[in-house]
Amino acid sequence: MEVAVEKIAGGFSVDGLELKGGKCGCTSILSCCHSWSKLKRNGNAFVFTAKMTTPETTQMFEWGYQVRKGDVTVEVSVGDARDKKIFSGFYPPTLEAWVEKGWEVVGRKGAREDFGLWRCAACKWLYKESEQSQPFEALPSDWKCPVCKAGKDSFEKVG
Repeated sequence: MEVAVEKIAGGFSVDGLELKGGKCGCTSILSCCHSWSKLKRNGNAFVFTAKMTTPETTQMFEWGYQVRKGDVTVEVSVGDARDKKIFSGFYPPTLEAWVEKGWEVVGRKGAREDFGLWRCAACKWLYKESEQSQPFEALPSDWKCPVCKAGKDSFEKVG
């Protein structure tokens, strides 16, 4: 069973799913988020770790998983925060995305809670659909980031 692995900017595409590292890109607009993600490869083993918290985080939780397909393994470990407002790293693919591609779940710890996250490329502020009155895509095209006033087209979906 062959698993396609390709080098991409910031990490690897493994079986078509992206694993990327990134770090805090402190801005003058907001205080540092102290968040990061990193990826290490050792042969056919990939280890993704991330910290998605701030120094002020009070609602910390851990989640992760390990999957295997043939002789390739991917291990994910994340320290996450329910109360984060900004984030500079990258989320790993969901466990469900691996399962859909035929990967075996070897282990699981906790569960990811944040979905519907859009990040401003200018200031890293997060639009959390769960806390807003409407989905991001339903916002008008002239909507602006409430922190730095960047346009809606400056946002990327991160979760």
